[in-house]
Amino acid sequence: MERENWEIEVLVGLAAILAAVCIGFNLFFVPDVSPSVVEVATDVQDVSSAYNGKIHVNTASESALQELDGIGPALAKRIVEYRETHGKFTSIEDLKNVRGIGDQLFDQIRNQIDL
Repeated sequence: MERENWEIEVLVGLAAILAAVCIGFNLFFVPDVSPSVVEVATDVQDVSSAYNGKIHVNTASESALQELDGIGPALAKRIVEYRETHGKFTSIEDLKNVRGIGDQLFDQIRNQIDL
């Protein structure tokens, strides 16, 4: 019985030493992996318009659409609602299907938009 207790005490001691070694190793040799702060664009339009400077009607937010000449908050909302209901525009001329966008307004924004 005394021999068994001695063996248990030795095993517990070895486990404690091993735990201390592992903790010490982590403190001195494992690099800090704290998360870095990365700024991510939250508006898809910010990213997609960067390559040609045009507003992409299939991805633009309401606020991005309001940057177009003649497009206010109400019309921008209708464009987004139309896109959500009918799917992506297949040509920029499809924008004329949105209530409030006629030939005159379309001609005014034609060079400012892309799919």
